[in-house]
Amino acid sequence: MNNRQLKIVLIAPLLGVFSLKAVAQASNDQVDLNKVYITGGADEVLTKPGSAVLLDELELEKFEYTDIHRILNAVPGVNLQEEDGYGLRPNIGLRGTSPERSKKVTVMEDGVLAGPSPYSAPAAYYFPNVSRMSAVEVFKGPSTIQYGPATVGGAINLVSRHIPYAAEGELDVQYGTDNYQRVNVYQGQQVGDFSYLVEGLRVSADGFKDLDTGGDTGFVRNDALIKTQWQVMGETSHVFQLKLGYADESSDETYLGLSKADFNADPFRRYAASQLDLSEWQHTQFQLTHTMETSELAISTDVYRNNYSRDWFKLNGFNSSSISILDAINDPITNSSYYNVLTGAAASSSAQEQLRIGNNGREYVSQGIQTRFNQSFFTSGAVHSVEVGIRLHQDTVDSFHTEQNYVMAVGGSLTAVAGTFKTSVDSEIQANALALYIQDEIELGDSTITVGVRNENIETTKSSFGTLTGTLESEEVLTQSVILPGVGVFRKMNQDLGVLAGIYKGFTAATPSGNSNIEPEFSTNYEMGFRYSGLGQLEVVGFINDYDQFSGSCAQSQGCDSDIAGTQANAGSALVFGLEAGWRHRVELNAYTVPVSFTYTYSNGQFQEDFTDTNGVFGEKGQEIKSGYELGYLPAHKLNLQAGLNVEKWALNASLLYQTEMRTISGEGSIPDAEKVPAYGVLDLSATYQVLADLEVYGALDNVLDETYLVSSKPYGYRPGKPQSVNFGVKYQF
Repeated sequence: MNNRQLKIVLIAPLLGVFSLKAVAQASNDQVDLNKVYITGGADEVLTKPGSAVLLDELELEKFEYTDIHRILNAVPGVNLQEEDGYGLRPNIGLRGTSPERSKKVTVMEDGVLAGPSPYSAPAAYYFPNVSRMSAVEVFKGPSTIQYGPATVGGAINLVSRHIPYAAEGELDVQYGTDNYQRVNVYQGQQVGDFSYLVEGLRVSADGFKDLDTGGDTGFVRNDALIKTQWQVMGETSHVFQLKLGYADESSDETYLGLSKADFNADPFRRYAASQLDLSEWQHTQFQLTHTMETSELAISTDVYRNNYSRDWFKLNGFNSSSISILDAINDPITNSSYYNVLTGAAASSSAQEQLRIGNNGREYVSQGIQTRFNQSFFTSGAVHSVEVGIRLHQDTVDSFHTEQNYVMAVGGSLTAVAGTFKTSVDSEIQANALALYIQDEIELGDSTITVGVRNENIETTKSSFGTLTGTLESEEVLTQSVILPGVGVFRKMNQDLGVLAGIYKGFTAATPSGNSNIEPEFSTNYEMGFRYSGLGQLEVVGFINDYDQFSGSCAQSQGCDSDIAGTQANAGSALVFGLEAGWRHRVELNAYTVPVSFTYTYSNGQFQEDFTDTNGVFGEKGQEIKSGYELGYLPAHKLNLQAGLNVEKWALNASLLYQTEMRTISGEGSIPDAEKVPAYGVLDLSATYQVLADLEVYGALDNVLDETYLVSSKPYGYRPGKPQSVNFGVKYQF
């Protein structure tokens, strides 16, 4: 244990304490939901200088989605890259940031960093199960300064179920296509000054893809959560809460896709070479929280620790040094012998055609303590709401990767080659970070002005060990210290119309990559727009992210070679700009209620300098990228329309997503077919019937028209979106 670890261990019990936004209670002992949300609730969102979206429990229950991708389609400014069709490992970008493994988005659960190692290895291979969440909050613009470390695009906060005041419970059972099963049960109540919540969740499916050799292509996820809370009310109130969570997953997932011809013939096929691919992980979370409130001051603190352990067995490549998986998939005619090994149509006839299958085993730890001070005061005709935050954080990722050669036989069976087992990676990355911010929200007449600054101090150390000896061979230390100012303004022009504008400095930390010239990502971000509430609620915001330094990191999930995974590259200046629009309204027609909404996003991202993409971080390995080339996986237009009909005990809802074509690698002009994800539209329907006061039945039909659509060609071949599926469920409240 080093000195920094020791400090966390010693300080944590002394500060032992909480987060105002998580579960503070009002003086009447009822749950104040506005304090559950770190946005401050729906009314607060309407006057924020920055862009913020709150999807509450009612919104999440409309379609009973378990895929965070489908939920976030209803949020403007979100760019996504689907992968497995179930959202097991989401790829989320905000305002044009790379969606790959959501590594450039600050992801939180109840205001606490949720990624396995958000500083040392920000790729979010673990993502909280949205099925047990009661709300999703998305932040963009100047308000992102509060929620680092990644501040270029924005932040996402997942809100777990709050502890109910009265005794309350629910059993939710769902069954559907491909043996899809979901069981969610919770129960909680308050007894005197003590309250608790217990929740369990299990989600599974056999998968919608078909292995050449037969077998499941699905997953099983389990989640358990316990919250306990004790409160002392008075002029100075105290609330203590302990949250303990456990989750695990076993999924027959793969990075291996299909050739274009095979995708056109059968998009749901999986090659025989992926039959051993399996991801297994376990996650535990601990959060001890305390809040102290008076009429003028609130001090809230979280002490947290998340552990994540994974084993991922997957195809890494051929034993050949000259032919890659992509070579075989992109040109199966020239590389027919290798392609036939992937499909099991031919046996491995040489050592070069043997398959390398590895286990990317990793152990992650993320822990720390964070405190927020909130105080309001009046001076010189203005109301100031000041928030000061400090976080001491430490995370590590211990990587131990192994590989072994396998021989493919005709028909698809695989046999390990004796004597080829080896360790391919043995390393540890540790990050120690101290983050501080101060923000003052000033209400001056009809204007709200937010001024803030964030400071991140990060020391990251990468230790590499010999794969044969296990002894330390090299150590790289990267130190970063940045100051990130921001200011936003919202002015109410009249009862229905308000305008907003903001500017702030964005930052994404660099990671050790064996390159002393590597730089963190910096941008200057601008936004301007308006909100109108005359007929429903309309918000339109234009944004510009002007990058001084655009960066990306290599990963197998985007097709990089396994031996360079984790390395970072810089691309110089870049520009991303766009427009976000969202409208929501409820029409009352006698006994009928018709909720309608739409969200629209226009995005354009371009590199501003010439460079060579040596490792394939931004496009294709070895690609010459020119100034003016557009970013990959960023559609120009994305539209989501939702409409419903509520009458007596019935509720019907429809959601239509339309997305224009997008590039899979950087380029300019018209998009070649080989580098294109074509435009597609997906229609989802849901229906709910309230049988009794405590009994509800519902159904959901995803991809109603059974549209076959391409979502990605990374990392190794073409991947389909989820086909038509129907699910039925029953909810019983007790």
